[in-house]
Amino acid sequence: MKQFDIERVYEAYTKLDKAQRKELIACLNAEGIPVSKIEAYTYKDAPGIKHLFFYLDGNKEAVPYFMMNKEVLNVVQELILLYE
Repeated sequence: MKQFDIERVYEAYTKLDKAQRKELIACLNAEGIPVSKIEAYTYKDAPGIKHLFFYLDGNKEAVPYFMMNKEVLNVVQELILLYE
């Protein structure tokens, strides 16, 4: 299992345009990962710390990347890095 690289995945995700993000969500859903939205975030006071938050179908609260299942994160990473 590969180590999830938040820096690389965050940078690749933030470079995606709206159509690519929509396509990514569709690919994740096709893989059985019920994500409706991904939000990239950095804190003003700590811009070097990057986060991805996942909104799952039927859930109003976002799930931070570090709370996601490792297998799911590996799929997310592989799909996002395909756009590099």
